[in-house]
Amino acid sequence: MDIRGRKMKKPPACVQCRKRKIGCDRVKPICGNCMKHNKMDCFYPDVPGQYVPSSSSSSNTRQVANGPYLNSYYASRRVSKETAALLQKNPELASLEQIREYNTRLQLLNAQNQLNNRSSAANATLNQQHTQYIPKSVPSLESKPVTSANESSTPLNWVQGPAIFHMLTSPYTQDEIINHEMNFLKGRLLELQEITGKKITGVNLDLKQDSSAQMQSSHSNRNQEEFLTIKKRKLSEDGVTDGDGKPIPESERRPHLNEFKDLDPQFLDTNKVFNVFNSAISEEGRNRLWLLPKNINKSSIFQIQYLIERDPFLFKFFNDLNILIETQFNGPLHDLVASRNSIERNSGISQILKFPSQSITQTLINKYLSTITETNSILPILKPKRLLPIVEQLFPSNTINKPNSKDFETIFQVFSVTNDQLLNLGFITLCLLILFESLNSTVLIPLRDDEHLQLFNVLFNYLPLLKSNLTTLRFEIEKRSMCNIETLRFISLWKYYQFVMDTSSSSSFVIDYDEDMHMACLLSLNHETQNQSHILTWNFIFKNYCWRHLFLGQLPLLMSEPFTNSTPIIDPLLNNDFELIDFEVNLMKYLQSKDQQLSIDKIIQLIKLLKNKNIEVSQGCLTTPSIINNIMDSLIYRNSMLYLNFYLLLQFETLKNYAKFNEILEDFLELSRETLFFVFSNLANIKFAGHEFTFINKSIVVLQTLVLMLLALYQRSFDSSKRTNDANEISEQTDIHSNNDNSKRIKNKNVIHLIINKIAMLLSDYSKNCKKQNKLIENLIIKIKTISKYIKNLEENKVTTSADSNYSINNGFSGISAEQLIKLNHELSKISESLIKTDFYEQRKNSTVSNGVLGAAAPVDSDANSDTFGLTKENFNEVFEAIRS
Repeated sequence: MDIRGRKMKKPPACVQCRKRKIGCDRVKPICGNCMKHNKMDCFYPDVPGQYVPSSSSSSNTRQVANGPYLNSYYASRRVSKETAALLQKNPELASLEQIREYNTRLQLLNAQNQLNNRSSAANATLNQQHTQYIPKSVPSLESKPVTSANESSTPLNWVQGPAIFHMLTSPYTQDEIINHEMNFLKGRLLELQEITGKKITGVNLDLKQDSSAQMQSSHSNRNQEEFLTIKKRKLSEDGVTDGDGKPIPESERRPHLNEFKDLDPQFLDTNKVFNVFNSAISEEGRNRLWLLPKNINKSSIFQIQYLIERDPFLFKFFNDLNILIETQFNGPLHDLVASRNSIERNSGISQILKFPSQSITQTLINKYLSTITETNSILPILKPKRLLPIVEQLFPSNTINKPNSKDFETIFQVFSVTNDQLLNLGFITLCLLILFESLNSTVLIPLRDDEHLQLFNVLFNYLPLLKSNLTTLRFEIEKRSMCNIETLRFISLWKYYQFVMDTSSSSSFVIDYDEDMHMACLLSLNHETQNQSHILTWNFIFKNYCWRHLFLGQLPLLMSEPFTNSTPIIDPLLNNDFELIDFEVNLMKYLQSKDQQLSIDKIIQLIKLLKNKNIEVSQGCLTTPSIINNIMDSLIYRNSMLYLNFYLLLQFETLKNYAKFNEILEDFLELSRETLFFVFSNLANIKFAGHEFTFINKSIVVLQTLVLMLLALYQRSFDSSKRTNDANEISEQTDIHSNNDNSKRIKNKNVIHLIINKIAMLLSDYSKNCKKQNKLIENLIIKIKTISKYIKNLEENKVTTSADSNYSINNGFSGISAEQLIKLNHELSKISESLIKTDFYEQRKNSTVSNGVLGAAAPVDSDANSDTFGLTKENFNEVFEAIRS
């Protein structure tokens, strides 16, 4: 019945049943007869007297066969234009179509229920069969590199438990699959035979080619070629031979086999393994050394705390200083810690931003433009000219008189400032801070007239307020959850300022959260775009992110894979040094790898490649901005080379390979001489006037690293000369040759001490010419003074003690021959004379002593308080801060 109560005829049967003249159950989309005879072209006349082809026709037969219920359902829903037009004109046909639609849905629901019942019964049977293979607990996923079947080190996730197999159809026959797997197993067995050196007899290892046409896909061919390249070998008593009995050269046996990655470490030659990163000092000894910060990043391999824990001689200096402070300066230490804690408790986030008056701020910005002439290339995201109208717009309404003064200052309440205004004030703050560092770090731009000197003093007086502004701005940006391109530019500029002007040589005081890189990835700047402004911002962020981590010997993890950075390079400075940065990133990947042992030979080879890469990049710097930018690349390179060469010294010293130790020592001394000349020449180059702030602090950090390494060499030279002298006193017959050797050792250690003192004199001269004190330079001078007093105390007591009683110390200087001692002395003298002529140095030192100069200007090798390494109650705070910096 239809909705009007009239009786209607049954729907027509399907076309196939009408042709066969058999009864049709009229089930849609496929009737029972067609389903029984597997005829998938079942369709019905859409309206009486008119046939409309069903969508489940021959063109879609394959789809129906794969999913008859799902695909046919969607196909039957598609109605032709003619049928739709006819239904709109005839209401009776519309009612008929509604009933047919209802019947179709009902039939589909019944069919789906039947299918579910059948599949559930089958699944229950299948689950009962495989219940024993289901693990009782869910294992964790581990990322392990799989390199047995190919050379790729792509991490694959292995489930450490029994696998649950699922029945799937395959285009291959069972024999084809078994033959293919058999080739793989044979190839793997050949590989294991070669690695272990054992041969399994009675097994046919001939690799058969599969002639099946279905095995000729590109992937199968690639695997087949890989296995066929594995030559059949047999191990004999004479060595490795091929099938004809001819010996195979070692270089051709398995060129893709990496023994440091594939072999068990127990089977490796210890003389080839680089394992100096394993701490040489016991955990108990490290825990006793509270003088140095403990919260260092363990992956920062180019950090002095990391080196101290691996060099027992350098550890001895800090351990002796640690004991001295505990025993004789315990009271001042507690007072210093208490005052620090009090300052931290009372410190808070200010809600006020303070600036100089409008006129002074605009004058300072103009001074920035005239001083830092290459700002558009070095700092492309800072636009000082755009800040001038912003100052003119924002400052007048917020300018007030200073208390008890005729001067004006500008004050902003944070809660009343919009987001855009907040960012503009942030750029103004950073602009003024960078200007101060530029004027203070250069000795080539004097402030001759009173006007410029007064302007600099105003900027210096506002320095604490500007730094407070920076802290407030960072807190407010995070509080407001600001995340846009303009915010990213401010954060990236702040991270750059934090990197170049960090007054600490350690990363333990400031934790780097990589805020700029995370926000840039969040805004998808690391993917290709057509916006050149965004590309320049990303290039700036990418370069500084890599610099920050590479300088500390860390892996820039977020950018260590190619797929994380698809943005083109349009910054000419980054384009020039990208190859060097990329090579250093790959070097860090190898040094920081956890899935293999490190090879000494490979590290030496990488050091040579790094040297050549740095020369190529430096030669491509032809413009002033590129040369200034390349100074930071060169500092990162030299810092890396100093650490890597010193680690090699420690490695060969541990192995007692004195020939290699002496060879690396010569390279280290040559590198030291070049580094000293590089640092001091850059500070006196007129081309870089006003731009020294970009590299001065990192240059001082490199100098500090070199000074401590020279101290470690001095301790080795002192220890070897002392032991040689003691051995001569015990011996009944004193050899003239041994006395000459000992005199050369004494001469070498004295030259090393002289080099350290000359570095302090040069730094003191530079610091005097700076407008204001550079904290990092002052700390290094104080540290050198402490080292000099320690050396004098060491010479007076003549005691050689081990830094760790649980560790047997090897001394590489003990194995240096007489000829090598002469050559070593020549190299050390070259370094000393390249800094300051010794005669001139002695004249200056004597004149300083005769004038009775004390305090900071006193010579570093004075005899005062040598028993306490120069420490007194009056200077304890500054010495303690300098040692920990």
